[in-house]
Amino acid sequence: MPGTNGHDEHPNLTEDEDKAQRGDNPPDSFGTTKRPSGDLDPNWKPSDRVRGEAEEFIKAVGREHRPRREDVLPYLLIRAYSPGDRGARPTWPPKPCWESPDILLIDAAYTGPFTPARLVASPTAGRRYRVFVRIWNLGLFPAIGVHVRAWFVNPGFFGGDPSNPAYAPQLIGGAMVHLEDRTRPGATALVELDRTWDIPATLTGHECLMASVSCPADQWSGTLDANHDRHVGQRNLTILAGPANAKDLLFGLGGMVAKGGTLELIHGGPAVKPLLQAVGGRAKTEFGVLGSLGAPTAKSLRLGVPIGGGQQHLLTMFQTRKGWLVADSAKVLALGLELGIIDKRALMRGRAHPFATPLTTRRVIEKLGVDHAELVGVLTDLEPGQALVEGVVMLWGLGDLGGVDLAQALAPGKRAAHLLRFAHHDPERRESGGYTLIAVG
Repeated sequence: MPGTNGHDEHPNLTEDEDKAQRGDNPPDSFGTTKRPSGDLDPNWKPSDRVRGEAEEFIKAVGREHRPRREDVLPYLLIRAYSPGDRGARPTWPPKPCWESPDILLIDAAYTGPFTPARLVASPTAGRRYRVFVRIWNLGLFPAIGVHVRAWFVNPGFFGGDPSNPAYAPQLIGGAMVHLEDRTRPGATALVELDRTWDIPATLTGHECLMASVSCPADQWSGTLDANHDRHVGQRNLTILAGPANAKDLLFGLGGMVAKGGTLELIHGGPAVKPLLQAVGGRAKTEFGVLGSLGAPTAKSLRLGVPIGGGQQHLLTMFQTRKGWLVADSAKVLALGLELGIIDKRALMRGRAHPFATPLTTRRVIEKLGVDHAELVGVLTDLEPGQALVEGVVMLWGLGDLGGVDLAQALAPGKRAAHLLRFAHHDPERRESGGYTLIAVG
């Protein structure tokens, strides 16, 4: 019926009239149709099969549609080692994190463009060096506002602990650049810092070098820890060719071994060649171009225990209740086998050598007991720095500690480059870094 406002108004209906108009009980129908309430049947139970299928579907869709970080953002990197570093961290063990091929030096007396022929592998105290850092963007998005910096740190086993005053980093300099995405040539750059590294004459020249890379879309954490952060590169490296003496370096490294800590010396074998090619390039020595020098053959090495991958476990050093022990790995193995501490089956072909696992040699020596210590090495009450020097001299039968003397002790008569890795564990037996010495002769 018409309303007073000019519009039709709905009439007031009874309940039966409302049902008839809504269709619940239309005229001339047989029976009724009841709308579902929307409530679950009280006897309903979920199906495990349906639930499982739903979970698998969600996981599959999540994997399919969740992109990797490097596919949508910059992915900055300073390599810890070469070849093959794609940014996975940590690297050590087994890959040393302190042999970055991306921190490079050229004597500042040369002012021309970068060239591998001018690379300096072993800097000298009192001189000035240009510092170059090679950086990478492995992401599919350009890296804008990339900040590169570098520091020097006292030589030792620096693992990024800012609370240790012995390893306080000293800033060298920095630079700002942009990097393209990984599909373009500009995804990598060799960046020269805005300042040179002026090494005071009071230092050794064996200092560790650290570098960082960061941008707003892929920021560095701020901790100089190359083993756990791809934004950080570390170069703890000295190359000694010919008569250049290792005594001061060994004395310093031995002095850095913590009470309760452990130092292991491992021959890196064939890994020396790519490292020399990276940091030495075409630099010439009395033994030829550094980058062209190779490793000794495994058969030519007369010291240590082969542990796989062309590596030899050489020495272990730690403090006992009778003084510092520098133990020969071959003697530890022989006595451990003789007394049944080392299972001969563990040395079967195809199995990883037990000495390839860090701290195994120390555990074997501790089982042997300190009374047997002198049967496997040199036991002395000297300070740790002098203990390492004396231990190497006595165990290797050296008259001098020149690079050529070390090389000849390891492989007599063979001209080669020997990669010697000093790896340190702190008193809690955590990896705390390492230092690499390359002896050429």
